[in-house]
Amino acid sequence: MIVFRNNSLTNCSEYTDDYEVLVSFPFHVALNPLSQIFKNTNGLMDANEHIYYLNIINQKYVPLTVYCLKYLQKLYIRKTSFYNTDYQLPIEIIHLASTLTTLGIYDTRITHLPEQISKLKHLQSLELVNTNLIALPNGIGNLSSLTLLYLPNNKLTSLPKTIKNIRLLSQIVLKNNPYLRSIQSINGLSNLRVLQTDNCPIERLPLHLPQLTDLHMSKNNLSHLIGIRTLGYKTNNSKYFYF
Repeated sequence: MIVFRNNSLTNCSEYTDDYEVLVSFPFHVALNPLSQIFKNTNGLMDANEHIYYLNIINQKYVPLTVYCLKYLQKLYIRKTSFYNTDYQLPIEIIHLASTLTTLGIYDTRITHLPEQISKLKHLQSLELVNTNLIALPNGIGNLSSLTLLYLPNNKLTSLPKTIKNIRLLSQIVLKNNPYLRSIQSINGLSNLRVLQTDNCPIERLPLHLPQLTDLHMSKNNLSHLIGIRTLGYKTNNSKYFYF
């Protein structure tokens, strides 16, 4: 059965606390598990009974009420479809704008991110692995706290020019994106230290990355190394460049 939804946001005011939100889920969440080996859906709750960490694993779908956990800092989704049918992160993500620092989506089809992602001002780590991601929204450049952009094993074709506005970005991982031919959009990122683009058909080196120390570009389509002197020229740390 195909489920369609309108564009109105889920009404989170219906829930008085995090327990009520959890009860609305169609699956069980193991809270504060003793084992650190997570095979089932689990979460962490603090002394004030606030859920600050949630790891959804191998469920049928992610309920929209997840975004009503108003203290949630870290959200991981693994092998679980989203509630809507357009393979896009729901716009409800905006409910977490004041708290979310880490968003990780693994082995879950999600081809696009909504522009609402730009409202996550505290997001430090964005991880989408093996999701069929095709493109990033222009609003990605507004993620002023982002330090890690981890997007391996996807179907990216390009990067938005706005990515150069993320001044704190220090690590970018883009390996195994078979349609990504250019990364010139990252030129000028002043704090980028680690860049991995192995197994991508990239044809030119990025330029003007003054703090770069780790560069992994094996199995690319580089025909020359023009501009390599513009990489890591402001750091005295050892440099490891692999081609």
